[in-house]
Amino acid sequence: MLREEDVHSYADASLEIILKYDDNGNILYANSLAKEELGYGEQLGGVSLEKLFPAELHRKDGSFPLDTVREMAEGMMYRKNGTCFPVRMAVKPADGINLLFAVNVARQVETERKLVRMKEEMEETLKVRNEFVANVTHELRTPVNGIRGHVTNLLENGVSGEVKSTLDIIIRCCDNMSAIINNILDFSKLEAGKFVIEQKEFNFYKMVNHTVETNIPAINAKGLRIMVNIEKTIPEYLIGDELRLTQILNNFLSNAVKFTSVGYINIEVTKTLQFDDEIELFFVVSDTGIGISPEEKDKLFKSFSQVDASITRKYGGTGLGLAITKQLIELMHGNVHLDSEKGKGSSFSFSVRLHVAKKAKEEQGSSEHFEFINQNQELPGFDSAEKFFQFGTPENVQEIKSKMEKLILCMEVEAWDKAENFAHNIKELVEQASKDLKRSAFRLEMNVRKGDYDKSVEQYNSLKALLEETIGGM
Repeated sequence: MLREEDVHSYADASLEIILKYDDNGNILYANSLAKEELGYGEQLGGVSLEKLFPAELHRKDGSFPLDTVREMAEGMMYRKNGTCFPVRMAVKPADGINLLFAVNVARQVETERKLVRMKEEMEETLKVRNEFVANVTHELRTPVNGIRGHVTNLLENGVSGEVKSTLDIIIRCCDNMSAIINNILDFSKLEAGKFVIEQKEFNFYKMVNHTVETNIPAINAKGLRIMVNIEKTIPEYLIGDELRLTQILNNFLSNAVKFTSVGYINIEVTKTLQFDDEIELFFVVSDTGIGISPEEKDKLFKSFSQVDASITRKYGGTGLGLAITKQLIELMHGNVHLDSEKGKGSSFSFSVRLHVAKKAKEEQGSSEHFEFINQNQELPGFDSAEKFFQFGTPENVQEIKSKMEKLILCMEVEAWDKAENFAHNIKELVEQASKDLKRSAFRLEMNVRKGDYDKSVEQYNSLKALLEETIGGM
């Protein structure tokens, strides 16, 4: 059985204000914290609760509403000097004796107020920032479009080969700048929660075909091959945001082209769910490119993040594309997944929810779909890019022959930028070959880089002869 003095010693050690009072509201006991916080000291005994809670307990008829104290969870407790502070409290009544426990929450309340102010200030800052970004990017579009227009006029009027090459570079720079501007605008809209997914009828097969056709020049320039397979049960006409779906697919496809120097790109589209007019489509974009290690995957879909700095230097980009793409997919009630291994290619998969158009329902069962691009139907699997770089394998030999053919064509028309790309690919493809072959491929790349036609052709023929001796059929 605890003695009263023991109970009081425990109460004095408490971090709460503890008061004991009778049914008339007179304080019988106060712990040390109560005496200190309320400023009464030892005089607190005998003080009425009405002095501590004047705002809550004041009645015109002068009566004392003790039940009010028992029902209070929060209130303002007044000190002897008339100042007050907010408390959170609880009352435990028992046989004419009541215990009141209260905690001073002034600091907590002030912290909550600061957090509210900080949130309001942050929202205002974000609003100003987004407006600034929107204004700047819109202003940037004007000069970029102006430069592109003037350069296009010059190209249409006819220019020499060297000048044309320079103007083509300017056009590519304008296109890159436009893509960056669009990404920044999309990112600002998504951050502000103002991005809206439209619901309009569109031809799904034409959308896929247009996206692939847009990337065909870059695919051909790198000597890559592409295959597109769409499950025939997918209706031709769907309802959704065609522009944003194109943006998503184009982002994955253009990334596959950007990070793949040798091999193939494959697009697969299947129907995973259809309930009434709602349909879920599953896309897979695979490549035999540089691949990504497991520890680098987490960075891939974060805003302003690249896998590493060398990627930004070599391939360019703001690190916004995939972050925006992920958010667009989620707005279409889907998700995205990546399977990849460093040096062994990547496979991006994502799903989206769309609706079947009325036109598609009426024409269901028809096998007449828009003819989308479908090249090289007998492509090998996309398990790994290693086979392309293992010197002497059928895949490796086929790639070397393809790149050698494209290289000599580029050299003949003096398209040195493309020629340098193919020469570099050949050097990569013979990395596991003999020292003589590797040296010959290196010399070829150096001569092509200098744009020296005679020396490049001479070195090309030298490398071709060495390859004939080693793998034959060149």
